[in-house]
Amino acid sequence: MKLEIKNLGVHLDDQPILRNVSLEVADGEFVSLLGPSGCGKTTMLKTVAGLLPVGRGEIYLGDQEVSRVPTHKRGAVVVFQDLRMFPHMTAAENVAFPLKMRGVPKKERLKIAAEFLKKVHLDGRENQPVSKMSGGQQQRVALARALAAQPKLLLLDEPFSALDENLREEMRVLVKRLQQELGVTTVLVTHDRGEALSMSDRVALMFDGEIVQYDAPEAVYTRPATRQAADYFGDCVYLPGKVADGRFRSEFVDLPAQLPDGDYDLMIRPAQLEADCPGHLEAVVTDLRYYGAEIAAELELAPDIRIRKTYVCHPGWKVGQRIRCSIAVDTPVIFSK
Repeated sequence: MKLEIKNLGVHLDDQPILRNVSLEVADGEFVSLLGPSGCGKTTMLKTVAGLLPVGRGEIYLGDQEVSRVPTHKRGAVVVFQDLRMFPHMTAAENVAFPLKMRGVPKKERLKIAAEFLKKVHLDGRENQPVSKMSGGQQQRVALARALAAQPKLLLLDEPFSALDENLREEMRVLVKRLQQELGVTTVLVTHDRGEALSMSDRVALMFDGEIVQYDAPEAVYTRPATRQAADYFGDCVYLPGKVADGRFRSEFVDLPAQLPDGDYDLMIRPAQLEADCPGHLEAVVTDLRYYGAEIAAELELAPDIRIRKTYVCHPGWKVGQRIRCSIAVDTPVIFSK
C-alpha cells in the first residue's frame, strides 16, 4: 500500500522534532530513513504508526487519511529494536498473538504462525519458548509475527542493532527477500549507512528533523545534495579549485562546470581515484592496514588531502612509496566554498 506524508510537523515536550516533512513511498517499495541519532527518524516512524500525535500535516495510507485513525486500525505493524516478545509464550503463540486479537480461531492462527515461522527458517521450533531462543532467533520470531499480521505497511525501527555483524547481514538478506516475496510496503529506520544503501529502493537522508535528500541509494551516495549529506558517509575528500569560464580547475583536475565563477570544492569518493596506473598525479602511500578480507590503503595527494581505498588483494605497496594515479570524474559534485 502506498504511504504519503504531507508537510508533517511533530513537537515533543514543546520542542520541534519534525519540520514540514513530506515523503512518498510507493506500493511495495522498501525505503530507509537514514541519519544520525536524534534527527527524527524514529519519531517519524512512530507518528506514521499512530503512536505519536500529529502536530500538523497529513498521513495517507492508500487513499485514506489516517492522522486521526487509531493505531490498531491503520494496518501498520512495527518491529521495534527491543522486539517486545512475550517471554512466557512459545514462538508460535507469539506469532499468532495479533491474529488472536482479531478473533482468528486458534487452529487457523497456529497454522498461519507455523507457515510464517517456516518462512523465517524456524520450522520445528513452534513450541519452543522464546525465552529459550537466541537473539537472532527471537529476531526471526518478531519478523514472522509482523508479517503474519498481513500489514499494509511494515515499519522497522533499527531491528538489527542488537545483533552481531554476521547475524545482522543474515537478517538483512532474509528481510529483503521476504519483503520482495510478499510485496509489503516497508520503511526501515537505521543509522547504518551500508544497511540503508544495500537494502533500499530509495533512501531518505535526514538531519535535524528534515529530509535533505530522497533518492536511489547510488544517487544519495555518489551525488549528495549537500556537503552535509556527502560528509555523512565519511569517505570523501574535497579538492579545492576555482570555476571560471564554465570550467572547474585545480592542481588535480580540469573539467566542465556550469557554475558562476568563484571558489569551489570538488567531492571525490575512493572509487574515483585510480591508483598505480599511468596518470599525471602522484600520491604517497601513508598507511596500509590488514582487515582479513581486505587491505585498506591511505593515499596522500597533498599534505591535507588523503583518501582511503580498500583492495581485496594486497596492492604490493610499502608505506612511503610514491605511486602514479589519476582521478576519473563522470558526474562532478561541486560545492561552493
